[in-house]
Amino acid sequence: MGISLPQVVFRAIYLEVNARLQSEAMKLGSINFLTSEEARLAAAGNDIHVLRPWMLWKNEIAKGKFA
Repeated sequence: MGISLPQVVFRAIYLEVNARLQSEAMKLGSINFLTSEEARLAAAGNDIHVLRPWMLWKNEIAKGKFA
């Protein structure tokens, strides 16, 4: 869920990346997850950087790199 298409795409891509990293981390032992407040602050920090990868992904698609 997000407030814009770039934010939704950003979150969807990094959801998969983070799930893979979490799976690998779980093989090493217990994980200390973020608190609700830490997660909120992390999301706010990430959201200010959404447009940079969005522009990169758009350019890569335009060049046929994701076709």
